[in-house]
Amino acid sequence: MKAKKYILIGICFFLFVSLLVAVYHGRKENYIFRFDGVILSVDNSSLRIQNDSRNNVGQRDQYTIKKNDSISVHNVGGDNISFSSLAVGDHVEIIYADYVLKSKIEQYALDDGAEIPNVQQISVIE
Repeated sequence: MKAKKYILIGICFFLFVSLLVAVYHGRKENYIFRFDGVILSVDNSSLRIQNDSRNNVGQRDQYTIKKNDSISVHNVGGDNISFSSLAVGDHVEIIYADYVLKSKIEQYALDDGAEIPNVQQISVIE
Protein backbone atom coordinates (compact mmCIF):
# COMPACT_ATOMS: atom_id res chain seq x y z
CA MET A 1 0.00 0.00 0.00
CA LYS A 2 2.87 2.38 0.88
CA ALA A 3 4.61 1.54 -2.39
CA LYS A 4 1.52 2.56 -4.39
CA LYS A 5 1.38 5.83 -2.44
CA TYR A 6 5.04 6.63 -3.21
CA ILE A 7 4.59 5.69 -6.87
CA LEU A 8 1.57 8.01 -7.11
CA ILE A 9 3.52 10.85 -5.45
CA GLY A 10 6.46 10.23 -7.81
CA ILE A 11 4.19 10.34 -10.87
CA CYS A 12 2.56 13.57 -9.66
CA PHE A 13 5.97 15.14 -9.03
CA PHE A 14 7.20 14.08 -12.50
CA LEU A 15 4.07 15.53 -14.16
CA PHE A 16 4.46 18.79 -12.23
CA VAL A 17 8.12 19.18 -13.24
CA SER A 18 7.25 18.29 -16.85
CA LEU A 19 4.53 20.95 -16.86
CA LEU A 20 6.94 23.58 -15.54
CA VAL A 21 9.51 22.72 -18.21
CA ALA A 22 6.86 22.82 -20.96
CA VAL A 23 5.54 26.19 -19.82
CA TYR A 24 9.03 27.68 -19.57
CA HIS A 25 10.12 26.43 -23.00
CA GLY A 26 6.77 27.28 -24.58
CA ARG A 27 6.79 30.90 -23.43
CA LYS A 28 7.09 33.42 -26.23
CA GLU A 29 9.31 36.42 -25.74
CA ASN A 30 9.12 39.82 -27.39
CA TYR A 31 11.97 40.36 -29.88
CA ILE A 32 12.79 43.47 -31.90
CA PHE A 33 13.54 42.95 -35.61
CA ARG A 34 14.97 45.33 -38.20
CA PHE A 35 15.21 45.14 -41.97
CA ASP A 36 15.63 47.38 -45.01
CA GLY A 37 13.33 47.60 -48.00
CA VAL A 38 11.85 49.73 -50.77
CA ILE A 39 8.29 51.06 -50.79
CA LEU A 40 6.33 49.60 -53.72
CA SER A 41 2.96 51.22 -53.05
CA VAL A 42 1.43 53.68 -50.60
CA ASP A 43 -2.15 54.61 -49.80
CA ASN A 44 -3.86 56.24 -46.83
CA SER A 45 -4.19 52.99 -44.87
CA SER A 46 -1.13 50.88 -45.70
CA LEU A 47 2.07 50.49 -47.63
CA ARG A 48 3.65 47.60 -49.47
CA ILE A 49 7.39 46.94 -49.03
CA GLN A 50 9.82 44.88 -51.09
CA ASN A 51 12.57 43.83 -48.77
CA ASP A 52 16.22 43.96 -49.61
CA SER A 53 17.77 40.69 -50.80
CA ARG A 54 20.56 41.19 -48.24
CA ASN A 55 18.07 40.73 -45.38
CA ASN A 56 17.83 37.46 -43.48
CA VAL A 57 15.73 34.65 -44.93
CA GLY A 58 12.09 35.35 -44.09
CA GLN A 59 12.64 39.08 -44.50
CA ARG A 60 13.32 39.22 -48.25
CA ASP A 61 9.81 39.13 -49.70
CA GLN A 62 7.00 41.66 -50.06
CA TYR A 63 5.09 42.69 -46.94
CA THR A 64 2.31 45.04 -45.89
CA ILE A 65 2.37 47.62 -43.12
CA LYS A 66 -0.99 48.92 -41.92
CA LYS A 67 -1.14 52.57 -40.93
CA ASN A 68 -1.15 53.05 -37.17
CA ASP A 69 -0.78 56.29 -35.23
CA SER A 70 1.71 54.66 -32.87
CA ILE A 71 4.26 54.12 -35.68
CA SER A 72 7.09 56.64 -35.56
CA VAL A 73 7.97 57.78 -39.11
CA HIS A 74 11.22 59.68 -39.84
CA ASN A 75 12.76 61.25 -42.93
CA VAL A 76 16.44 61.02 -43.92
CA GLY A 77 17.32 63.86 -41.53
CA GLY A 78 15.64 62.09 -38.61
CA ASP A 79 12.71 64.52 -38.41
CA ASN A 80 9.22 63.17 -37.72
CA ILE A 81 7.01 63.02 -40.80
CA SER A 82 3.53 61.66 -41.44
CA PHE A 83 2.78 58.19 -42.76
CA SER A 84 1.30 59.79 -45.91
CA SER A 85 4.65 61.53 -46.61
CA LEU A 86 6.22 58.19 -47.54
CA ALA A 87 6.56 57.71 -51.29
CA VAL A 88 6.99 54.88 -53.77
CA GLY A 89 10.70 54.18 -54.22
CA ASP A 90 11.75 55.37 -50.76
CA HIS A 91 14.39 53.14 -49.18
CA VAL A 92 13.29 52.51 -45.61
CA GLU A 93 14.35 50.77 -42.44
CA ILE A 94 11.55 49.01 -40.58
CA ILE A 95 11.74 48.21 -36.87
CA TYR A 96 9.06 45.93 -35.46
CA ALA A 97 8.42 43.61 -32.54
CA ASP A 98 7.06 40.08 -32.56
CA TYR A 99 6.55 37.34 -29.97
CA VAL A 100 8.64 34.27 -30.76
CA LEU A 101 9.54 31.13 -28.89
CA LYS A 102 13.10 31.50 -27.65
CA SER A 103 13.97 28.11 -29.13
CA LYS A 104 12.61 29.18 -32.56
CA ILE A 105 14.31 32.58 -32.90
CA GLU A 106 16.88 31.21 -35.38
CA GLN A 107 14.08 29.93 -37.66
CA TYR A 108 11.88 33.05 -37.36
CA ALA A 109 10.50 34.27 -40.68
CA LEU A 110 7.55 36.17 -42.07
CA ASP A 111 5.40 34.62 -44.78
CA ASP A 112 5.48 36.30 -48.19
CA GLY A 113 2.71 38.88 -48.34
CA ALA A 114 2.23 38.95 -44.56
CA GLU A 115 1.35 42.03 -42.57
CA ILE A 116 4.32 43.05 -40.45
CA PRO A 117 3.26 42.93 -36.79
CA ASN A 118 3.78 45.69 -34.22
CA VAL A 119 5.72 48.12 -36.42
CA GLN A 120 7.37 50.66 -34.15
CA GLN A 121 9.39 52.78 -36.55
CA ILE A 122 9.80 53.50 -40.26
CA SER A 123 12.86 55.55 -41.26
CA VAL A 124 13.65 56.75 -44.76
CA ILE A 125 17.32 55.91 -45.32
CA GLU A 126 17.87 57.25 -48.86
